[in-house]
Amino acid sequence: MKKLALPLLLLLPLALAACKRGETEAHRDPAPPAPASAPPSAQAPSASALASSQPGSAPVAAPPPARIADTTVALHVVAEDVREVAEIVPWNQLPSDVPRPFYLHPLRDRVLVTLKGTSIYALADGKLTEEDGIPPYSLRLGASTSELPFMASDVDIVSIVGRWPSDVWIRVDGLFSDGARLNNFASPLYRKQGDRFVESPLPVAATAWTQGRTLVLSGDQFSLAQPGGADLPRRAAGAKCPVRVRAEAMAALPDGEVLVVGRDCDQSDRLAVERWAPGRADSAVIPLPTWDGKLLHAMVLATERDRYVVARFEAASALARIDVAEAGATAVPLSLPSSKPVTDASLAADGSLWILLGEGDGVELFRWNKEGVYTRATFPKGQGLSSTGMAAASADVVYLAGSTSNVRSVILSSRPGKLSFPSDAPGAAGPDAGVPAAQDAGAASAPPAALSSICASPFVILFAVSKSAPPDYDYPATRDALSGWADGSKYRFIEYSHRGQRMLGASAPDAARAEALAARLRERVKGASPAVACFSPAEVLREVRLASAP
Repeated sequence: MKKLALPLLLLLPLALAACKRGETEAHRDPAPPAPASAPPSAQAPSASALASSQPGSAPVAAPPPARIADTTVALHVVAEDVREVAEIVPWNQLPSDVPRPFYLHPLRDRVLVTLKGTSIYALADGKLTEEDGIPPYSLRLGASTSELPFMASDVDIVSIVGRWPSDVWIRVDGLFSDGARLNNFASPLYRKQGDRFVESPLPVAATAWTQGRTLVLSGDQFSLAQPGGADLPRRAAGAKCPVRVRAEAMAALPDGEVLVVGRDCDQSDRLAVERWAPGRADSAVIPLPTWDGKLLHAMVLATERDRYVVARFEAASALARIDVAEAGATAVPLSLPSSKPVTDASLAADGSLWILLGEGDGVELFRWNKEGVYTRATFPKGQGLSSTGMAAASADVVYLAGSTSNVRSVILSSRPGKLSFPSDAPGAAGPDAGVPAAQDAGAASAPPAALSSICASPFVILFAVSKSAPPDYDYPATRDALSGWADGSKYRFIEYSHRGQRMLGASAPDAARAEALAARLRERVKGASPAVACFSPAEVLREVRLASAP
């Protein structure tokens, strides 16, 4: 597969989009640079090893150093999406050409996979089954009474929480349209209500609970996604604040147990776990080791037999096991296998804990077992990864999604074999099949090339057309921008298909006039960012008369 280098102008909007994604609560903070991990005999200390005690409390013993097995677990590419990007085309002009990663969404009762578009797949036993996707028309922005159709070919569903498919919150990244032309990049948050999705903040957590109910934690208060008469867990009041443990994350189990990890206002904001035993409405607060530094992110992972807290601080990351006995529950600090920051973790039903540390070329993945031994996972061909989700099925099987470059996204797994997607989805052909078939459709013409004075076919790529726009859409905003312009009649405006995406563009008499049209539309059409190219579309859908001689 030939990989084209992306120019600076293409990378800049991608970087801005990535920054925007990082600002929302549903996306984890990017990992800061971290020193390389020391060998096991000279392991750099994690926050667990640096735990101290609160004044007046019993000292916290440092855990023994992490033990790392001599054996390894190999990761394999089980799905891949590689896209060739025309260098001169801005990223928001050709949605079907822009690489977007796979995303894994581990819910309590299933694992969902999303990729570019609004398709959703369930992953189980090494197989993918297609779920009902999210209809583009069900999404709208702001308080406008008119629907803003979603550009389904240029959208990521980057977060799904709750119980699928009835009680669902999602976060999406993509471009929204006024019916024809593309507007700004947005990252709206939605909650499903009936057949529609309405803008709504993401809760701290929402998950399948017990007796078919979905437990929701918003702020520091519990609720049910669907109203019911069941008793909810009661939050413990603090001596210094209305709710003692300010929630960072939650886990809820089928037997009714609930765990919330957060900062304990009665103990100088040290981390603690508030736990509700099965069938109990009142909780017990379990102090965690006093890990130093500013908290960036915390997770609580639980099955009916195993419970863990993973926390990331500015200077280090930390891990603790929650041991439950008849006399109560206690937290036991554990050493991490690397000094790199924890970026994700997943607990399998058999009690195996998979921990991802670092990002990019420095990424590391380990499996921890109950004997206290870590096993390192090896990445294919020494590739790095920027993670977009992880799901552990067992001690033998883990799935990890992410990007290895600006043009390549993958799903890795310790289970060999290729995931089978429907034939029209990225990754369907598998990692060895070259460009996915979906990209080849309608691609008989050469990709757009840079415009020069000797180009025989100067062209202006205006925008991708919304899938909800009618076949005879007349483009009023573009028409208004061209009204009264003497040169407007010198262009041939056409709708054409480029790799399955309906587009609007214009043939120009020469390179100078192509630049002139692009400049006029940038100035007069809000949000427009046309691109000039040397290009002759192979599949013209229709000619559109947008300008005439004044």
